[in-house]
Amino acid sequence: MYSLLVLIAGMLQSAMMAFNGLLSDTIGLFGVSLVVHASGGLLLVFYIMLFVRKRITLRGMPWYLYSAGFFGVLLVSVSSWCVGVLGAAVTTCLSVAGQLVISAVIDHYGMFHVPKVPFSARRIPCFMLILAGILLLNLA
Repeated sequence: MYSLLVLIAGMLQSAMMAFNGLLSDTIGLFGVSLVVHASGGLLLVFYIMLFVRKRITLRGMPWYLYSAGFFGVLLVSVSSWCVGVLGAAVTTCLSVAGQLVISAVIDHYGMFHVPKVPFSARRIPCFMLILAGILLLNLA
């Protein structure tokens, strides 16, 4: 079930990048980021008010967790720009390569309270196949 949800989320992310690329031609990169985050924020406020009915507090969190908003703005802006230059498939592939590298580091060291999953030599062929696919797509 979780794998299916992540697959759907990945599909939506690629579609979002394509839409954002088109939108950036009209309102610019940071305009896109503003529209994405403001509209998403409003939808979440309505959802929380209608279904969750629980107050959200922002106190007591480690300071570095607030950087997720900065990462979101950067992700939306950079991917919107790159889709217009590189296309959706190449942008997505390069994004996946970056995610693969940093997620392996996060898992290996158990950073940010993620369960520690040490990197083993058995994973190298899998990573190499994924990276080879990304390279082939980028060179095509």
